[in-house]
Amino acid sequence: MLALPLRAVEHFKPLKSGSAAQMQLKYILLLLSIASLFTVIVVGAYVTVAGFGDACGSSVPQDWPTCLGGLFPPLQLAPVMEYTHRLFAALSTLFLLLTTVAFWRDKSSEPTVKRLVYVGMVFLIAQVLLGGVVIAQEEESVLVAAHQGLAVLTFGTAVAAFARSKRPP
Repeated sequence: MLALPLRAVEHFKPLKSGSAAQMQLKYILLLLSIASLFTVIVVGAYVTVAGFGDACGSSVPQDWPTCLGGLFPPLQLAPVMEYTHRLFAALSTLFLLLTTVAFWRDKSSEPTVKRLVYVGMVFLIAQVLLGGVVIAQEEESVLVAAHQGLAVLTFGTAVAAFARSKRPP
């Protein structure tokens, strides 16, 4: 029973640096990062304007990543939208992290593109931390503005990396 997964691992070959498959993977991950970052910005703007920012609770250690003490939000618009924002934030973090790893592992990646991806990841980490501070500080307007500004910078670096990257063959 265990032999089948082990055989599959034996036949796995990592993508060669600079190969067409690796270029395509980086390109797709970068596109997924851009799409998810854009979505989290739009959903986050809606959550902010609608006043739903603390709909899952405002105590960061206790109310995050849960929503009002539960794994899933109650079926009400405000908590569902805030939780959706959290899910897209997690998804964009995952995609940008995978993108960063893919560019880091590929030694043939253009240095400028690599730097843009790395800077985007640093911005995203700061963005996540600032998001927690925004909730803990009950959505103070200066912090909300900084949070949204940093989101735009993160998205911009991903778009710039995409614009500078070579298209897969």
